[in-house]
Amino acid sequence: MPKHVHAIPVAALLVSVSGAAALAQMVTPTVVPDPPKFEARGEINFVGPTDIYAFGTLAAYHEPAWVTEEFVNTGKLPPVAERLPKEPLIFKTATMKDGTGVYGDVMRHVIGGRPEGWNWIAGQNQGWGGVEYGMWECLTRTGPLFEVRADELAPLPNLAKSWEWSEDGHQLTMHLIEGAKWSDGDPFDADDVMFYWNDHLMDSNIAPQGGATPDTFGVGTTLEALDAYTIRFTFKDVRPEGVLYEMAFGKFCPLPSHVMKPQHPKYNADNTYEEYKNAFPADYKNFPGMGAWVPAAYRPDEIIVLRRNPYYWKVDDQGNQLPYLDEVQYKLRPGPTVRSRPSPARATGRTSKRRRTMSRRSAAPPNRPLRRGSNSVRASWATRSSSTTARPAGAIRTSGSRPTACSTATSTSARR
Repeated sequence: MPKHVHAIPVAALLVSVSGAAALAQMVTPTVVPDPPKFEARGEINFVGPTDIYAFGTLAAYHEPAWVTEEFVNTGKLPPVAERLPKEPLIFKTATMKDGTGVYGDVMRHVIGGRPEGWNWIAGQNQGWGGVEYGMWECLTRTGPLFEVRADELAPLPNLAKSWEWSEDGHQLTMHLIEGAKWSDGDPFDADDVMFYWNDHLMDSNIAPQGGATPDTFGVGTTLEALDAYTIRFTFKDVRPEGVLYEMAFGKFCPLPSHVMKPQHPKYNADNTYEEYKNAFPADYKNFPGMGAWVPAAYRPDEIIVLRRNPYYWKVDDQGNQLPYLDEVQYKLRPGPTVRSRPSPARATGRTSKRRRTMSRRSAAPPNRPLRRGSNSVRASWATRSSSTTARPAGAIRTSGSRPTACSTATSTSARR
């Protein structure tokens, strides 16, 4: 009898399941509708590396009129053609989405980070949020590879304009761009590359920003300078082409040896490695770079201002020296407010005279807007608050104003 009691509900369950299955087979499948038409959607057009840019010469070169009028014509800067390398990197406007750009204007951005300083090869960060993209230049580039055809996909030239492998694949010879200058007018050459390699990557006391280590480029790899514009890597492995990707943004981005060496402990026995790391703080406004923009102003917890590099070594195919933008501003977003439990005195609305005095002293100054011609923002490359000396740099602008006078000029820029 107990067996029949349990069998009845089981049979009923089987009948209900088979009925549901039959019903499911009768339901018409859902048809996925066509996606809505999106007029702005474009077709992907892959190109070859030389369709994006190439090194070469043009018949004439141009720059913003205010640079010519206020700096070249007054003798503060040499003509733009003399500030460019022998063969500048030329961007092809046909593959630039908006075509040839227009000089002028300011890009404004908001970031949450804070810059420690400009010595990234010794480990300092630049506050993130894009500051480093406007300042760093490296041996190779990978940024534009999303445009490149699959059969030509490989790192692109940059500070290293070309390279070739030895027959046995153990050596890579790279040819640096010839005649390019740092934003203070000092030539860029193999000394700057070797300074980064020997005195930073190979120095166990230093950890460069970007995470590069001696093993990044292969265990046992060596580097030597053959002349002012030729370097040669020697590898244990055969043709390790992946290292070309490691030489791009973040891992092999040198800094000016003529400015850095006097502060490095290897060349200055009075400095510690910590002092060297912090020798170029965020308020160091005369720091030379190879990037499109260079530091011009900094107000803690308020703003970073980068301005165009008059010695920038990239142009478009119309001969316009890059960058198009005069200035990039990074507004420093306030950090989160930490609320603490109120003390009994605060709960009753009473505070001592000592507490009120301490509050006034520790209060941060209010943020001030960038005003036209404001002395608080007008930064001269010829004068700095840091004790470290360096060459004066470039044409300095305040937002909405003309550049201030400088004893020498500096840098210009392009898209990464």
